[in-house]
Amino acid sequence: MRKAIDRLNECLRQARRKPVLFMLSGGSALELLAGVEMKYVGKRTTIAALDERFSRDPAVNNFSQVAETDFYKKAERKGIDYIDTRIHRKISLYGLAQKLERGLRRWKKKYPKGKIIITQGIGEDGHTAGIMPYAENPKKFTQFFEKDSRWVVGYNATKEKSEYPKRITVTLPFLRNQVDCAVVYATGSNKRRALRSLLAKRGDLAKTPARVIHQMKNVAVFTDIT
Repeated sequence: MRKAIDRLNECLRQARRKPVLFMLSGGSALELLAGVEMKYVGKRTTIAALDERFSRDPAVNNFSQVAETDFYKKAERKGIDYIDTRIHRKISLYGLAQKLERGLRRWKKKYPKGKIIITQGIGEDGHTAGIMPYAENPKKFTQFFEKDSRWVVGYNATKEKSEYPKRITVTLPFLRNQVDCAVVYATGSNKRRALRSLLAKRGDLAKTPARVIHQMKNVAVFTDIT
C-alpha cells in the first residue's frame, strides 16, 4: 500500500501545475486516499468515480463512499470540483451514464492539456473499473466497451456477473487514450488467478478486461499477492 500511495503522489506531483481529473475506483483502492498528500490537491482538481454502481444506498454507490473519506472532505475544503454520480433525483441508469460522459467531455474541452490520473482495481473475475468479462459473448463485450465514440457506458451486467449488476463505467477507449497515469491496486489471495491472467504474455480482453493495462500509458501495478 505504501508503494502504491507513493506512486499516486508522484503522479499528482508531476501534474501539479496542470488541471487534474482524479478518477477513483471503489473497493480496496479507496484505502490509498488516506495517504494522498493534500498539497497536490486544490482548486484545479476535479474528482470523479472511475465507475459507478447504480444505487441510492450510500454504502454501495462509489461516489458516496468517496465523499465519506477524510481525503474528500479535506479536498472539498480546498475548493475542488467534482462530477457527482450519486443519485439525488429520478434518473435512469443510462441518464446517469450520459451525465458522467458529459462531465468528462466538458472537463476535457475546458482543460485540453489537463492530466487524468486514476486509481484502478482488479476483481476476482478479472474485471477492472465496471468492465465485466464476457468470455462467453465477445461480441457483446465489444458492443458495450469498445465503441470509440463512447467514454462511458451504462449497462446491466446481470446478477450472474455481479452483486451490483447495474453499472456505469468508463470504456476501454477512454482508458487507453485519455488516462495519463494509472495506479492499479490489487490485494487478497482470492485475486491470484486474475492477477496471473492479467500479467500473462497473452490473453483475451473479453475474458480478462484488466489486461487493458498493457495498452494504457504510464501504468504501475501494486499487489500483495505472491
